[in-house]
Amino acid sequence: MRCLALAVGVLLAVGASPSFGAPGPDSIPVPARLRDAGVLRVAIDATYPPMESLREGQPEGFDVDLARELARRLGVTAEFIVMDWDGILAGLTSGRYDVIISSMNITPERQQQVDFVEYARMSQVFVCRRGFVVRTEQELAGRVVAVQVNTTSHRWLERLQRQGIALEEIKPFPGMTEAFAAMKSEQAEVLVTDEAVGRYFALRDDTFAVTGQALEPEPIGIAIDKRDKELTASIAAAIEQLRRDGELRRLSERWFGGELGQVAPPLGFWDFSRTVVLPRVFKGLQVTLLLTLGSGLSGIALGLLVALARISRKQGVQGVARLYIALFRGTPLLLQILFIFFALPLMIGVKLGAMAAGIVALSLNAAAYIAEIFRAGIESIDKGQMEAARALGMSYGLAMRRVILPQTFRRLLPPLVNELAALSKDTSLVMVIALPEMLYETKQIAGAYLRPEVYAWAALGYLLIVLALSTLARRLEKRLEAHGA
Repeated sequence: MRCLALAVGVLLAVGASPSFGAPGPDSIPVPARLRDAGVLRVAIDATYPPMESLREGQPEGFDVDLARELARRLGVTAEFIVMDWDGILAGLTSGRYDVIISSMNITPERQQQVDFVEYARMSQVFVCRRGFVVRTEQELAGRVVAVQVNTTSHRWLERLQRQGIALEEIKPFPGMTEAFAAMKSEQAEVLVTDEAVGRYFALRDDTFAVTGQALEPEPIGIAIDKRDKELTASIAAAIEQLRRDGELRRLSERWFGGELGQVAPPLGFWDFSRTVVLPRVFKGLQVTLLLTLGSGLSGIALGLLVALARISRKQGVQGVARLYIALFRGTPLLLQILFIFFALPLMIGVKLGAMAAGIVALSLNAAAYIAEIFRAGIESIDKGQMEAARALGMSYGLAMRRVILPQTFRRLLPPLVNELAALSKDTSLVMVIALPEMLYETKQIAGAYLRPEVYAWAALGYLLIVLALSTLARRLEKRLEAHGA
């Protein structure tokens, strides 16, 4: 629309010019210079199929057909000049050709150098080798990414790096054919390119698959020298005419099977959940279960030891247990996770992976709470039972194992299950150290696709864990009652 407005303004401003206003075919005004030359010189980067490429030395592609149709409507012939992408803008401003029709994204930086007439919109996509999937920008972390140099995709990847996404390496290539060749030879794991280009290669080579959208559709345009306002107005009028009579849509359908730049309708909740959400939620659920069971069992074992130390008659041992419980109950679990993951390597050289750090932090914290549960349970057993066991000749340890602790466990099953249920929900805190548990995965999807409704699946997942733990506790309780424990 801006281009159209500019075109109208320019037309009004130059309408009285003797060198402009001579109508071309279908009443499109054509600059006298262009009409006299009889040729529209068009620069293309011929490494970008299906937009533009060379076949047996001749240019072909969507942009090539568009340029020929534009030239026809202006009453001239299109002459193609193949240029390297790096120098294509400099060639235009130095007058080597009249326009660039080469799928060039319209960006504020380029608009400072040249004028644009928008003719389509294209998104940027991730292309991977079959069997390997990248759907979001976060999943680029640790990957080697191929891209065409000095393109919108290239600058977007560099911006991701500045924002803290740790790409393994960006490999910029002079053309897309080299970038896809690098992918095929396994020199890169993922490639970011225009959607039309990605789908073109994926259709023709089973090695590749389009796995996700990197950027929303952005405008692409015909670049024209800022000094050539007459030509800008002519091109804008011709493009508008192509839109009105449906020729632009027919060109898109010929090359892409549909209109270029049309965003696919968003998937419904169930289809989106089935194809995108649930695979990642199940993957995150496995991590959540591993964290819950690992830290739960470790926490119970450590909590029992701390509880026994807490009721010990030795003041030193009891003091250490009190200090431990106060420390881990008196500080936030989030702080403990951050301290173990980030501070321990710097302070004492202990460097744990994300999973190990998560389990250690959750276990230490849970043990402090479980220790108090055990202490209360042990002290609730009638002291006469310990005295009777000792009178029968049992040692203190044997009396605890054979008489006190079995009764304690049966009484403590409900509060221990409650503690494990709370622990399963606390596992979500480990997302701060980038451990992909269930809520982390859901949050990534919700942010990447702007679909916050997917949080419902995370809620269902946590609910299922709690219900499963409660069912397990009831069965254990009944079994213990049946055995008279």
